[in-house]
Amino acid sequence: MAFFGRGCSVGLQTCCFFAKVAAQEEEEMDLETLTVVTGVIYLLLSIRQNPYCWPVGIVSVVSWGYLAFSGRLYMDAFLQLVYVVLGFYGWWQWVRGGAHKPLLVRSATPWEWGIGSGVFVGLTAIFYTISLALEADFAFWDSLTTALCLVAQYMTAKKVKESFLLWAVANGIYTLLYMAKDWHALAWLMGVYTCLSFVGYRAWDRSMKGSQLGEAYCIGRG
Repeated sequence: MAFFGRGCSVGLQTCCFFAKVAAQEEEEMDLETLTVVTGVIYLLLSIRQNPYCWPVGIVSVVSWGYLAFSGRLYMDAFLQLVYVVLGFYGWWQWVRGGAHKPLLVRSATPWEWGIGSGVFVGLTAIFYTISLALEADFAFWDSLTTALCLVAQYMTAKKVKESFLLWAVANGIYTLLYMAKDWHALAWLMGVYTCLSFVGYRAWDRSMKGSQLGEAYCIGRG
């Protein structure tokens, strides 16, 4: 009887363990789905320069951050936290940031490229050191993409069209990184993001040229 009782106890504990694992996987799948859906909506709205892309993006990055932290991609989780702050900043910039008028799309200046490159290298080194100390997964690539995304996000908030090129590089790396983590839905999302980044660049480039033509017309009329 004692042996039978121990066997039942072990069996019950095993069932509870697998039930917890299944519940956790289901929760992660729900969060992954939420992240993917809101992420696609965010990018489509940002391409159309709709300021409502920012609150949708905030929802996406909150769920994304939880997934990244649970998957030991600590710099990616930190990045999502920063995205929340930058999301509110970008929202304000797009609505009121251009001398109380909506910002127009523009190209990056040589000074911005220089400063951005320095910030990228410095942040990558800092994040990589922290990731090694925390024994994070894929420490180098997690650090590099985090630094690249921070620079790209700032440029997006300023409506710099080249931000989409930085996003294309970062998203391409994330596609491979998430595949290695078996996060297939997020890997698919990053693949879509990579393609849409080039679409976004062309859309913003056309918008910038249209604004320049409009300004030239007004100057000529003046």
